[in-house]
Amino acid sequence: MLKMSVFVFLFLVSNVLADPASDLVECLDRREELNACTEKTFENFRPTIDTGAPELDLPPLDPMSIDQIEFTFWNVTAKFSNTKLRGFKNFSLKYSKVDKQKRTWSVGISLPKMSTAGSYQLFGTIPPNLDLGHSTGDERLEGKAVDFTIEMKLGTRSGSKILVTDFNLKLDLDDINLELECLFPKNGKCCPRKFLKSCNAFLTKVVLRFINKDGKQFIEEFQPEISRKAGLILKDYLNKAIANLDAKYIIDL
Repeated sequence: MLKMSVFVFLFLVSNVLADPASDLVECLDRREELNACTEKTFENFRPTIDTGAPELDLPPLDPMSIDQIEFTFWNVTAKFSNTKLRGFKNFSLKYSKVDKQKRTWSVGISLPKMSTAGSYQLFGTIPPNLDLGHSTGDERLEGKAVDFTIEMKLGTRSGSKILVTDFNLKLDLDDINLELECLFPKNGKCCPRKFLKSCNAFLTKVVLRFINKDGKQFIEEFQPEISRKAGLILKDYLNKAIANLDAKYIIDL
């Protein structure tokens, strides 16, 4: 029983501490197809997505922390701060395709659900002419059936190691449910006992219903900004994860 416990422990530790670059090379040395090996690389990230891997300087990705997201929709300026994105641990890898000659890497990922939580600031008007004033408070957003399309360009760094030089992430987010606390404050203060701490529960319901059901512009403006910020984090994560990989394995030199 003790031997079995030690074996299980060592197996788990080896998975947690494994170097993604070494794993990829070992996969290719077994003469497996390159795309299949890169798919395994992404799957190997799963055990440490919510814990990170300090030995590889990899931060947790679930939740993913984004300092600030700022965008406009209709005549409204929105600022989301200290946003936490959750749901990456449950990702499904749709494909991973490397073109060695073109030095490109394409990846498709889907999440059954993604949620965000943080704080927000809103000011401006929404159609037809509803003035939001200046509202600030906590925000929560949930989206279902979230798709990520990632297009990467590859190059080399010092020592002929691989480097992701360009990382373009597109997020496809539909069927959102957004909650904003403390819309329409009174004298700069929330009303804690009312709906979502709003001092005008009726108008808050109107605004959120409009955004969640008919707010295509909100989604169109929100998606590029959150994609850009998340893309920077994921690019840095991947470059750290495969920092020891010789470029010759996945691009033509």
